[in-house]
Amino acid sequence: MGVFANRESHESRSWLNHRLADLVYLTHAVITIWVAIGWLGSEDWMLWGVIILYGSTEILWLTRSRYCILTDWERSLRGVPKPESVLEQNFVRRLFNLFLRTDITPEKATLLTRIWGRIGFLVAFIRLLGPPLP
Repeated sequence: MGVFANRESHESRSWLNHRLADLVYLTHAVITIWVAIGWLGSEDWMLWGVIILYGSTEILWLTRSRYCILTDWERSLRGVPKPESVLEQNFVRRLFNLFLRTDITPEKATLLTRIWGRIGFLVAFIRLLGPPLP
């Protein structure tokens, strides 16, 4: 998907670099899944995790022209050149393709990421302010 699919333009990297990139990818997947479903959790620390992780994500997107720092880190470890457009490296699109075997457009992936993340952030925030659940 995107720049990750064009293997001819990748620089050669060591086995260790690829394993570190795999670790970054796994970390990125855990964070993404946490934000996607963490607001359903019953513990306050889970809700705080969603607020901190998604809030940090929005700040990083704002300060880095919508490029994700984790995707950039993985890309540099694998020797993948930086894309001209932020839409060419959408992580959620790669996850959809991996887990659901569905290719969605980069625009839809970005929109889904933002809407789902903001809803999760808002729900977690409201749940933290409200009375505790029984």
